[in-house]
Amino acid sequence: MTPPEKRADERKRLVRLISYIHGKGMTVGIRPIFFVVDENGHTPYVETLPDGKKKEWWHGNIQPENPNAWFESFKTYLDLYLPISSQTGVEEFTIGAELYSMTVGIEDQWKANPHGFPAQWVRLLAHARTKLPPTTRVMYDINFTDDKIISSESGIEEYGGELARWRYRIVDLANRTDPIEKEVWKNLVEFWKGLDAVGVDMYRSLATENQKVSSRFNELVLDLKQAADRYASQLDNALFEIEAVSKKPQVVILKEIGFRSVERGYVNPFRYVGEDRGTVSLTDQAAAYEALFQAFWGPKWDWFRGIVLWDVSINPALHGPKDAGFSFLGKPQTEEIVSRYYGEN
Repeated sequence: MTPPEKRADERKRLVRLISYIHGKGMTVGIRPIFFVVDENGHTPYVETLPDGKKKEWWHGNIQPENPNAWFESFKTYLDLYLPISSQTGVEEFTIGAELYSMTVGIEDQWKANPHGFPAQWVRLLAHARTKLPPTTRVMYDINFTDDKIISSESGIEEYGGELARWRYRIVDLANRTDPIEKEVWKNLVEFWKGLDAVGVDMYRSLATENQKVSSRFNELVLDLKQAADRYASQLDNALFEIEAVSKKPQVVILKEIGFRSVERGYVNPFRYVGEDRGTVSLTDQAAAYEALFQAFWGPKWDWFRGIVLWDVSINPALHGPKDAGFSFLGKPQTEEIVSRYYGEN
């Protein structure tokens, strides 16, 4: 959170920046997010447990000792940016992102609070509505990863991270008789229905670690598109099932997708440069984007409303054909693909 003595300057900078972006004919979204960092400011925070095992902590699996106090603190954090959003007329405000343990819960990891806290999110959403104009789209962004969810009670094992857990909670647990579980389900559905759109942060591998794929661009796209098609279908099926229960057709924006320009950067695409720089490959990055764009833009899914790319740095040192990061700027093949799809859609 920005220190109090720096908030006035931050507000001025954001207002100027938003005005500049609007002046270029672009829309603006504000998404307050936080990271769990170690003493050196690195994420994730790695804890050594009493048995010697390592536990990685990030914003998706936090377990605050006092959840109510955490939500009050998080509301205070949002309140720094809600007035700016209202004043500048931003088109979109995201009230939370990838907060897996705090929304739908991670029952196999946090047994004290296995169902998350959907009632708190209903209250946060109502609060945000009082601060924002009706023209601002309010969203929550769900993580869609290769993580497996496991429910020992039902025997369900499914890949997809937070998204799979949302589907499980709303669909598979729709007819529970336990009063507490019924209340949790009701609040989660209310939160889902109250959102103007759902964001999906998708970091799914388009190939396995040892999978052999073609080195020729067009054939590589076809190889990678097989996985991208599966993920698009999984998302489509989840939305169909949730709609049948919630009675609300929800729309989706892919709020984060990104592939680094390194060899096999389509495997575990969430990896940052600092973790493993890798060998630069502009072709592998371009093929990954082409495959994913074909899978999501091509079928014209009725729920699909676009893609936001992670990330495009304002630092020119992080652009260009020698860069191993996520940016597509200065990488001609990927630039052409991005320009073509965004120009057509």
